[in-house]
Amino acid sequence: DSWVRVRVTRSRLYLRSRDLLLATGTRAYWTYREDLARRYLRGTGLEIGALTTPLRLPPGVSARYVDRLPRDELVALEGPELRRAGIDPERIVDVDHVADGSTLDGIDDESADFGIACHVLEHVPDPVAGLENLVRVVRDDGTVLIVLPDGRLTFDRHRALTSTGHVLRDHTSGPQVSERDHYLEWARDIEGLDGAAAARRASEFERADARHHFHVWDLKRFLELLNHLDLPCELVHAQAYAKEFAVVLRVDRARRALC
Repeated sequence: DSWVRVRVTRSRLYLRSRDLLLATGTRAYWTYREDLARRYLRGTGLEIGALTTPLRLPPGVSARYVDRLPRDELVALEGPELRRAGIDPERIVDVDHVADGSTLDGIDDESADFGIACHVLEHVPDPVAGLENLVRVVRDDGTVLIVLPDGRLTFDRHRALTSTGHVLRDHTSGPQVSERDHYLEWARDIEGLDGAAAARRASEFERADARHHFHVWDLKRFLELLNHLDLPCELVHAQAYAKEFAVVLRVDRARRALC
């Protein structure tokens, strides 16, 4: 009985502090994310591309971390940009699995209770493959939590939203068919370059295998994409807040389409 009372008290204190935080508007997106974690995540799962900002999980829930490079290489690669943003690159989490975000190669099917991808899919050249493999590694009745920036409210606001047709074409024909155009778009619309300067900048991105935002969505456009895919999932939550949005899927391999 005392253990139950402690849990209830802690839960009430959390909800009270959450409401106060939301009222101030301070770092509200973290509070929304943590609410979703408390509501939907159980057991041991995977978080893709956490870098310095892993999702804070509720008691009794844990995650292994996946990224495309080992931690020391991530610190070296991402360190300069993180420092410019005032973030200590030593905060990058330890990487438990080195795997590409599109393939999650080396991670067994149905080996996790949940999968988290916060601000990851927009960096993935083939987000359809990324979604399919994120679902692949989660057990039946497990949860996939996806958080993406709302392109209308971030530095991507001058770019057109990515169409479902574009994403499906990149999946079937290979993302390389759009790679140059993505880099040119970034050079023009984000960095303000044009003509030969934009072309040179795109070539620099190609040589560096740059992984900035390939795709731009809002919640409506992303849900359109999900409804075109044959994922064995049920859509259980979709919410826009602050400058991002979240989608929660429940894996159910007896199903072959979202509803």
